[in-house]
Amino acid sequence: MSRSLYSLSYRIFGRFAILIESYFEDLRKDLKSSGLKISLSKYISIMLWMSSIAFLLSFLIPLIFLMVRMPIFYALVGSLGLGILSAGITFWIMYILPKIIAMDRKSKMERTLAFVTNYMAILSSANVIPERIFKSLSMANIDPVVREEFADIVRRIELTGEDFLLAVKNKSEETPSKQFSELLKGILIVSKTGGDLKRFLRLQARYFIRLRRISLKKALDQLGIIAEIFVTTCIVMPLIMIIMLSVISLLGQVSNFILWIYLITLLLVPLSSIVIIILVDTIMPKEE
Repeated sequence: MSRSLYSLSYRIFGRFAILIESYFEDLRKDLKSSGLKISLSKYISIMLWMSSIAFLLSFLIPLIFLMVRMPIFYALVGSLGLGILSAGITFWIMYILPKIIAMDRKSKMERTLAFVTNYMAILSSANVIPERIFKSLSMANIDPVVREEFADIVRRIELTGEDFLLAVKNKSEETPSKQFSELLKGILIVSKTGGDLKRFLRLQARYFIRLRRISLKKALDQLGIIAEIFVTTCIVMPLIMIIMLSVISLLGQVSNFILWIYLITLLLVPLSSIVIIILVDTIMPKEE
């Protein structure tokens, strides 16, 4: 979204957004986890702005068409209902959007944590201090989401004057990934107590690799279940339906037999296949 949209929505709804932002404290955490660089009051202003636009469009456009087809009272009621529904859906989508972005960031981070932790262990074995390790990771060729998390810690240290321990503590509370949060908290504790950081990172890398293996095994088990669903819904069920319709049509109990065949082969099977593909894409782990 452009800065002009931020400014315009905040000028219109800013004061009201500040009054109601105490009711959206859970959204504040989602905004931090999502990496969206925007304050809660400004985001609430955008939510209200987008909902207002959705209401006006969904109210005025249908009203123009309905007024020529029905009495004006029913046209107003119908358009008003559609406008309220559209505004509510838009507000809800904007409300859950930071959480969706945070979940996507979490997934990307946890896919590369084992590699990142091994990288940190190697640097630590060369007696590189934690601050230098984090700075190296902020410029390394790794997943952009993970790199941005480390870059944010480095920015807090270099630009805002936070010390290393405070910056790591704050990031561990904001990150969407529980695993990454545990890693940062572990580094924090080891740094405070003077423990063996090299050993901790090696053990943590093995732990993340084990979690990754478990995740892949679960994904394969779920893929097997989906394969059975695919065979049932896209192969067996259409065949049974076609056979049943053929037998019933021979008895003269089914009209428009060809239409039913078209619906099964051109609508039911493709839609079922699309749903299965979406399920597989959702479940299977992505590799960069």
